[in-house]
Amino acid sequence: MVSLWIPRLLLIFAVLFAARKGGEPEQSVAAILLATFVLDVANHALFGEAAWFTVNPGHLVIDVWAFIVLLLVSLRANRAWPLAVSAAQVLVLIGHGAKLWNLDMARKAYWAMTLGPFWIQLALLIFGTWAHMARSRRIGRYAGWRLQPTSRTQP
Repeated sequence: MVSLWIPRLLLIFAVLFAARKGGEPEQSVAAILLATFVLDVANHALFGEAAWFTVNPGHLVIDVWAFIVLLLVSLRANRAWPLAVSAAQVLVLIGHGAKLWNLDMARKAYWAMTLGPFWIQLALLIFGTWAHMARSRRIGRYAGWRLQPTSRTQP
């Protein structure tokens, strides 16, 4: 029972830390990770507990969505760490793909590939928020997103 609460408490800490001390990219990643958790709870409420010997379609949809939005954030953010969060999400998708390819794969390996990266993502979010705080103290306010090139029309 304790092992169920450790990732939940870490998620709550990371989300609150990012919400309070982070910039827009940190807050966006926190919202996405929180949304994946809420969607996962809803998935299990609607369709029952996960069976680690088959791919859970709900998890697959949630994880594909999470990858897309995390990648969009990481491509726009004026930070490097969101790319690592997106890379961790790729590991989750590889886990689903490996399970689809080889239905005899061990349950623990599938579990590790689809849930393990979440711990990495939370750690990266906490690190990224801490790095944002340190950078803000050092140089002051700075742009959270990459600047969009302005289009100049020539007469």
